[in-house]
Amino acid sequence: MSLREHGFAPVALDPVPGAVAAGFHEAPYRVVRLRMSWTADDDWLFLPVPSYEVPYDVPYDGADRRLEAGLAAVLRRTLGGPWLDVHADWLIELHLVRTVAPAGAVAPVRLPGPPGGGGFGLVAVAGRAGAGTARSRLFGAGGAGPLTEAALEPGQGLLFDRRTVGHARHELVAGPGGPVVQDLLAGHLSRPAGPEPALRRRPMLVHGPAGTLISTRPALR
Repeated sequence: MSLREHGFAPVALDPVPGAVAAGFHEAPYRVVRLRMSWTADDDWLFLPVPSYEVPYDVPYDGADRRLEAGLAAVLRRTLGGPWLDVHADWLIELHLVRTVAPAGAVAPVRLPGPPGGGGFGLVAVAGRAGAGTARSRLFGAGGAGPLTEAALEPGQGLLFDRRTVGHARHELVAGPGGPVVQDLLAGHLSRPAGPEPALRRRPMLVHGPAGTLISTRPALR
């Protein structure tokens, strides 16, 4: 299924590192911001963006760095498709949401809306403990029937274009045998606000396919 054609596409996560799993365990909800830039090495570079909520004098510890590095590793292949413009940087706002549903119950998974219009959205199941099912529905801007319905398993997700998908609904259904705990990654991808750094505007020549030369931006280091 093509994201370009339908406005959404199923995606797969790379294995979730222990630092990311610990991030869900430490708090039922938290936000991590990353900046994603394409480099001359034909790969995405992920850099942390300071949180607006954390005071400047709060120390930045190793657990934060491990969480950010783990999230970058999880998302590198998931977001590496042809739908993202490699000539622009992307700001990723990731929400780590843990939901608990009692045995036999249906718990709504409440996710924050995008910080701005446009861009892309990501919903992916990073982990689940207990017998349960995730139900996700994506709706178009017109408010008609759902564009798609999916029962996401751990390691599976949906990437969607917000110009096509107006809103989404997510539920966690627990089996009768006991409660279920689910860790969900909800991401918003948008263009960073403000002028583009001068470094981005200076092209460089690198070897492309079959020995050709293509113009691209210099690598960020």
